[in-house]
Amino acid sequence: PARPLVNRALAGDLYPPGSTYKLVVAAAALESGDFQPDSELEGGLTYTLPGTTTDLPNFGGAACDPQDRPTLAESVRVSCNTSFAWLAGELGADALREQSQDFGFDQDLQVPMTVTPSTYPEAPDDAQLALTGIGQHEVRVTPLQVAMISAAIANEGVVMEPYLVQTVRNSDLEVIEETGPGQLSRAVSGSTANALRDMMVSAVESGSGQAAALPGVAVAGKTGTAEFGTEGAAHGWFTGFAPADDPQIALAVVVESATDDWSGETGGVVAAPVARAMFEAGVQR
Repeated sequence: PARPLVNRALAGDLYPPGSTYKLVVAAAALESGDFQPDSELEGGLTYTLPGTTTDLPNFGGAACDPQDRPTLAESVRVSCNTSFAWLAGELGADALREQSQDFGFDQDLQVPMTVTPSTYPEAPDDAQLALTGIGQHEVRVTPLQVAMISAAIANEGVVMEPYLVQTVRNSDLEVIEETGPGQLSRAVSGSTANALRDMMVSAVESGSGQAAALPGVAVAGKTGTAEFGTEGAAHGWFTGFAPADDPQIALAVVVESATDDWSGETGGVVAAPVARAMFEAGVQR
Protein backbone atom coordinates (compact mmCIF):
# COMPACT_ATOMS: atom_id res chain seq x y z
CA PRO A 1 0.00 0.00 0.00
CA ALA A 2 1.03 3.59 -0.76
CA ARG A 3 3.83 2.44 -3.08
CA PRO A 4 2.07 2.15 -6.44
CA LEU A 5 5.26 2.20 -8.53
CA VAL A 6 6.76 -0.91 -6.93
CA ASN A 7 6.33 -3.97 -9.12
CA ARG A 8 5.37 -6.38 -6.38
CA ALA A 9 5.29 -9.38 -8.72
CA LEU A 10 9.01 -9.12 -9.49
CA ALA A 11 10.78 -6.94 -6.97
CA GLY A 12 10.53 -4.68 -3.97
CA ASP A 13 10.10 -6.10 -0.50
CA LEU A 14 9.96 -9.88 -0.75
CA TYR A 15 7.19 -11.81 0.94
CA PRO A 16 7.25 -14.75 3.34
CA PRO A 17 5.57 -17.53 1.31
CA GLY A 18 3.77 -19.18 4.21
CA SER A 19 2.32 -22.57 3.44
CA THR A 20 2.83 -22.28 -0.32
CA TYR A 21 6.44 -23.19 0.53
CA LYS A 22 5.24 -26.58 1.74
CA LEU A 23 5.28 -27.57 -1.94
CA VAL A 24 9.07 -27.11 -1.93
CA VAL A 25 9.41 -29.08 1.31
CA ALA A 26 7.22 -31.87 -0.05
CA ALA A 27 9.27 -31.89 -3.25
CA ALA A 28 12.51 -32.23 -1.25
CA ALA A 29 11.00 -35.07 0.76
CA LEU A 30 9.92 -37.00 -2.33
CA GLU A 31 13.21 -36.35 -4.14
CA SER A 32 15.18 -37.65 -1.14
CA GLY A 33 13.78 -41.12 -1.70
CA ASP A 34 13.02 -41.44 2.01
CA PHE A 35 9.40 -40.34 1.74
CA GLN A 36 6.41 -41.25 -0.42
CA PRO A 37 2.98 -39.60 -0.60
CA ASP A 38 1.66 -42.21 1.84
CA SER A 39 4.59 -41.89 4.29
CA GLU A 40 3.38 -41.06 7.79
CA LEU A 41 4.77 -37.90 9.42
CA GLU A 42 4.81 -36.62 12.99
CA GLY A 43 1.90 -34.20 13.13
CA GLY A 44 0.20 -33.58 16.45
CA LEU A 45 -1.88 -30.61 17.57
CA THR A 46 1.31 -28.70 18.35
CA TYR A 47 5.03 -29.00 17.63
CA THR A 48 7.57 -27.75 20.15
CA LEU A 49 10.26 -25.85 18.30
CA PRO A 50 13.62 -27.55 19.02
CA GLY A 51 15.63 -25.96 21.81
CA THR A 52 12.68 -23.83 22.94
CA THR A 53 9.49 -24.07 24.95
CA THR A 54 7.48 -22.50 22.11
CA ASP A 55 4.69 -24.61 20.67
CA LEU A 56 3.80 -24.21 17.00
CA PRO A 57 0.10 -24.97 16.43
CA ASN A 58 -1.88 -25.85 13.38
CA PHE A 59 -4.16 -23.09 12.16
CA GLY A 60 -7.20 -22.91 14.39
CA GLY A 61 -5.72 -25.52 16.72
CA ALA A 62 -7.05 -28.28 14.48
CA ALA A 63 -5.74 -31.82 14.33
CA CYS A 64 -4.23 -32.98 11.04
CA ASP A 65 -5.01 -36.63 11.69
CA PRO A 66 -6.92 -38.49 14.43
CA GLN A 67 -3.79 -40.48 15.26
CA ASP A 68 -1.41 -37.51 14.89
CA ARG A 69 0.28 -39.37 12.02
CA PRO A 70 -0.84 -37.64 8.81
CA THR A 71 0.65 -38.83 5.56
CA LEU A 72 2.67 -36.47 3.39
CA ALA A 73 -0.25 -36.23 0.95
CA GLU A 74 -2.72 -35.49 3.74
CA SER A 75 -0.37 -32.91 5.22
CA VAL A 76 -0.40 -31.01 1.92
CA ARG A 77 -4.17 -31.37 1.54
CA VAL A 78 -4.99 -29.84 4.92
CA SER A 79 -1.82 -27.69 5.12
CA CYS A 80 -0.54 -29.22 8.36
CA ASN A 81 1.94 -26.95 10.13
CA THR A 82 3.19 -29.42 12.71
CA SER A 83 4.07 -32.18 10.25
CA PHE A 84 5.92 -29.80 7.92
CA ALA A 85 7.87 -28.24 10.79
CA TRP A 86 8.93 -31.76 11.80
CA LEU A 87 9.68 -32.70 8.19
CA ALA A 88 11.96 -29.69 7.71
CA GLY A 89 14.07 -30.91 10.61
CA GLU A 90 14.28 -34.38 9.10
CA LEU A 91 15.38 -33.05 5.71
CA GLY A 92 17.79 -30.36 6.91
CA ALA A 93 18.53 -26.84 5.73
CA ASP A 94 20.92 -27.88 2.96
CA ALA A 95 18.32 -30.10 1.27
CA LEU A 96 15.66 -27.40 1.47
CA ARG A 97 18.03 -24.74 0.15
CA GLU A 98 19.11 -26.93 -2.76
CA GLN A 99 15.51 -27.79 -3.61
CA SER A 100 14.59 -24.11 -3.45
CA GLN A 101 17.43 -23.25 -5.81
CA ASP A 102 16.28 -25.96 -8.22
CA PHE A 103 12.93 -24.14 -8.38
CA GLY A 104 14.67 -20.81 -9.10
CA PHE A 105 15.67 -19.30 -5.76
CA ASP A 106 18.90 -17.27 -5.77
CA GLN A 107 18.71 -16.85 -9.56
CA ASP A 108 19.45 -13.51 -11.22
CA LEU A 109 16.57 -13.42 -13.70
CA GLN A 110 15.79 -10.83 -16.38
CA VAL A 111 12.31 -10.89 -17.89
CA PRO A 112 13.76 -8.49 -19.29
CA MET A 113 13.20 -6.40 -16.14
CA THR A 114 15.38 -7.42 -13.22
CA VAL A 115 13.77 -9.88 -10.81
CA THR A 116 14.76 -9.75 -7.15
CA PRO A 117 16.04 -13.24 -6.22
CA SER A 118 13.98 -15.25 -3.76
CA THR A 119 15.98 -16.54 -0.80
CA TYR A 120 16.29 -19.34 1.75
CA PRO A 121 18.21 -18.49 4.97
CA GLU A 122 21.88 -19.42 5.12
CA ALA A 123 22.27 -20.98 8.56
CA PRO A 124 19.02 -21.40 10.48
CA ASP A 125 19.17 -22.97 13.93
CA ASP A 126 16.94 -25.96 14.63
CA ALA A 127 13.94 -23.88 15.68
CA GLN A 128 14.33 -21.57 12.70
CA LEU A 129 14.71 -24.58 10.40
CA ALA A 130 11.36 -25.89 11.60
CA LEU A 131 9.76 -22.53 10.84
CA THR A 132 11.18 -22.55 7.31
CA GLY A 133 9.21 -25.76 6.78
CA ILE A 134 6.03 -23.70 6.87
CA GLY A 135 7.47 -20.82 4.84
CA GLN A 136 8.27 -18.58 7.79
CA HIS A 137 11.47 -17.32 9.49
CA GLU A 138 13.60 -15.77 6.71
CA VAL A 139 12.28 -17.57 3.63
CA ARG A 140 11.42 -14.77 1.17
CA VAL A 141 9.88 -14.91 -2.30
CA THR A 142 8.46 -12.90 -5.16
CA PRO A 143 5.00 -13.85 -6.42
CA LEU A 144 6.72 -14.73 -9.71
CA GLN A 145 8.84 -17.32 -7.89
CA VAL A 146 5.79 -18.92 -6.31
CA ALA A 147 4.09 -19.07 -9.72
CA MET A 148 7.25 -20.69 -11.11
CA ILE A 149 6.97 -23.46 -8.50
CA SER A 150 3.44 -24.29 -9.63
CA ALA A 151 4.42 -23.99 -13.28
CA ALA A 152 7.30 -26.42 -12.78
CA ILE A 153 5.00 -28.97 -11.16
CA ALA A 154 2.55 -28.52 -14.04
CA ASN A 155 5.44 -28.96 -16.50
CA GLU A 156 6.49 -32.37 -15.15
CA GLY A 157 9.24 -30.89 -13.01
CA VAL A 158 10.91 -28.58 -15.54
CA VAL A 159 11.33 -24.89 -14.65
CA MET A 160 11.09 -22.61 -17.66
CA GLU A 161 12.68 -19.18 -18.00
CA PRO A 162 10.01 -16.54 -17.39
CA TYR A 163 9.60 -13.66 -19.84
CA LEU A 164 7.16 -10.82 -20.40
CA VAL A 165 7.64 -9.97 -24.08
CA GLN A 166 7.06 -12.69 -26.66
CA THR A 167 7.52 -10.67 -29.85
CA VAL A 168 8.67 -7.20 -30.90
CA ARG A 169 7.27 -5.83 -34.17
CA ASN A 170 8.16 -2.84 -36.32
CA SER A 171 5.73 -0.29 -37.74
CA ASP A 172 4.83 -2.74 -40.52
CA LEU A 173 3.99 -5.36 -37.88
CA GLU A 174 6.91 -7.51 -38.99
CA VAL A 175 8.49 -9.54 -36.21
CA ILE A 176 11.97 -8.20 -35.52
CA GLU A 177 12.59 -9.98 -32.25
CA GLU A 178 11.06 -13.05 -30.66
CA THR A 179 11.47 -14.78 -27.32
CA GLY A 180 11.22 -18.55 -27.37
CA PRO A 181 10.75 -20.90 -24.43
CA GLY A 182 13.94 -21.83 -22.59
CA GLN A 183 14.56 -24.30 -19.80
CA LEU A 184 15.99 -22.86 -16.58
CA SER A 185 16.38 -26.07 -14.57
CA ARG A 186 14.84 -29.38 -13.64
CA ALA A 187 13.41 -28.97 -10.17
CA VAL A 188 12.06 -32.49 -9.63
CA SER A 189 11.52 -35.72 -11.51
CA GLY A 190 8.38 -36.29 -13.51
CA SER A 191 7.11 -38.79 -10.95
CA THR A 192 7.60 -36.31 -8.11
CA ALA A 193 5.83 -33.60 -10.10
CA ASN A 194 2.89 -35.93 -10.71
CA ALA A 195 2.68 -36.80 -7.02
CA LEU A 196 2.71 -33.12 -6.08
CA ARG A 197 0.04 -32.40 -8.67
CA ASP A 198 -2.23 -35.05 -7.15
CA MET A 199 -1.73 -33.56 -3.69
CA MET A 200 -2.57 -30.09 -4.99
CA VAL A 201 -5.71 -31.38 -6.68
CA SER A 202 -6.81 -32.92 -3.37
CA ALA A 203 -6.17 -29.61 -1.61
CA VAL A 204 -8.64 -27.89 -3.94
CA GLU A 205 -11.17 -30.72 -4.07
CA SER A 206 -11.47 -31.33 -0.34
CA GLY A 207 -8.78 -29.41 1.55
CA SER A 208 -7.64 -25.89 2.29
CA GLY A 209 -8.07 -24.61 -1.28
CA GLN A 210 -11.72 -25.40 -1.98
CA ALA A 211 -12.54 -21.76 -2.72
CA ALA A 212 -10.46 -22.07 -5.92
CA ALA A 213 -12.51 -24.96 -7.29
CA LEU A 214 -13.99 -24.45 -10.75
CA PRO A 215 -16.89 -26.58 -12.02
CA GLY A 216 -15.86 -28.87 -14.83
CA VAL A 217 -12.14 -28.09 -14.47
CA ALA A 218 -9.63 -29.94 -12.29
CA VAL A 219 -7.67 -27.29 -10.40
CA ALA A 220 -4.38 -27.99 -8.60
CA GLY A 221 -3.49 -25.56 -5.85
CA LYS A 222 -1.96 -24.73 -2.49
CA THR A 223 -2.98 -22.07 -0.02
CA GLY A 224 -0.76 -20.07 2.29
CA THR A 225 -1.09 -17.64 5.15
CA ALA A 226 2.19 -15.89 5.94
CA GLU A 227 2.66 -14.04 9.21
CA PHE A 228 4.96 -11.02 9.27
CA GLY A 229 6.00 -8.51 11.88
CA THR A 230 5.17 -8.99 15.54
CA GLU A 231 1.47 -8.15 15.73
CA GLY A 232 -0.05 -11.19 14.02
CA ALA A 233 -0.54 -9.59 10.61
CA ALA A 234 -0.54 -11.97 7.66
CA HIS A 235 -0.57 -12.10 3.87
CA GLY A 236 -2.94 -14.48 2.10
CA TRP A 237 -1.57 -16.72 -0.68
CA PHE A 238 -2.78 -19.12 -3.32
CA THR A 239 -0.76 -20.78 -6.06
CA GLY A 240 -1.73 -23.42 -8.58
CA PHE A 241 -2.52 -24.36 -12.14
CA ALA A 242 -5.40 -25.52 -14.31
CA PRO A 243 -6.58 -27.72 -15.84
CA ALA A 244 -4.58 -30.10 -13.68
CA ASP A 245 -4.51 -32.82 -16.34
CA ASP A 246 -3.65 -30.48 -19.24
CA PRO A 247 -2.27 -27.24 -17.77
CA GLN A 248 -2.89 -23.93 -19.52
CA ILE A 249 -2.36 -21.44 -16.70
CA ALA A 250 -0.12 -21.35 -13.63
CA LEU A 251 -0.43 -18.49 -11.18
CA ALA A 252 0.27 -17.06 -7.76
CA VAL A 253 -1.99 -14.69 -5.84
CA VAL A 254 -0.92 -12.75 -2.76
CA VAL A 255 -3.29 -10.51 -0.82
CA GLU A 256 -1.19 -8.15 1.27
CA SER A 257 -2.09 -7.74 4.93
CA ALA A 258 -5.13 -9.94 4.53
CA THR A 259 -5.55 -9.77 8.30
CA ASP A 260 -3.95 -7.75 11.07
CA ASP A 261 -5.01 -9.92 13.97
CA TRP A 262 -4.72 -13.55 12.74
CA SER A 263 -8.51 -13.57 12.56
CA GLY A 264 -8.91 -16.42 10.12
CA GLU A 265 -8.62 -14.51 6.85
CA THR A 266 -6.34 -17.18 5.42
CA GLY A 267 -5.11 -17.64 1.88
CA GLY A 268 -7.91 -20.13 1.36
CA VAL A 269 -10.45 -17.43 2.23
CA VAL A 270 -9.06 -14.32 0.54
CA ALA A 271 -6.62 -15.44 -2.17
CA ALA A 272 -8.18 -18.65 -3.49
CA PRO A 273 -11.34 -16.88 -4.78
CA VAL A 274 -9.13 -14.47 -6.74
CA ALA A 275 -7.33 -17.42 -8.30
CA ARG A 276 -10.66 -19.01 -9.15
CA ALA A 277 -11.73 -15.89 -11.03
CA MET A 278 -8.44 -15.87 -12.93
CA PHE A 279 -8.80 -19.53 -13.88
CA GLU A 280 -12.40 -18.94 -14.94
CA ALA A 281 -11.32 -16.06 -17.20
CA GLY A 282 -8.30 -17.76 -18.70
CA VAL A 283 -8.92 -21.49 -19.06
CA GLN A 284 -10.17 -22.51 -22.48
CA ARG A 285 -13.03 -24.99 -22.09
